[in-house]
Amino acid sequence: MRSRQLDPDNLPAGTYLNTGKAATDALRVNRFCYDLRHPENRTAFQTDPEALMERYKLDEEDRALVRARDWLGMVKRGANVFPLLRLSHLCGDGLPATGAQMRGETLEQYLATRNIGKKGEG
Repeated sequence: MRSRQLDPDNLPAGTYLNTGKAATDALRVNRFCYDLRHPENRTAFQTDPEALMERYKLDEEDRALVRARDWLGMVKRGANVFPLLRLSHLCGDGLPATGAQMRGETLEQYLATRNIGKKGEG
């Protein structure tokens, strides 16, 4: 893939290019995460995550990433972060905890880098 706007061989650290191939490869896991918008799917995941992953025909690598709550690993495999946040939230990780994990930081380290509660700054 060639682009006039970016060099895919020279991306900034922490940037993962989501190409058409990556998105296609991640279609099942993206659909799995997106469909967690339905209460019955959230209940099914909480009751028996393995059965729900089987219903969506997730491959073993995606299942392992879901089991490990490896949000960054899923993004690297092509998962879209927006539907992925449905899953991370369901697993008890809010947006800050998900961001921290994706940066390789503790929640406390991550929050220390945010401009939270600093009135008049920013």
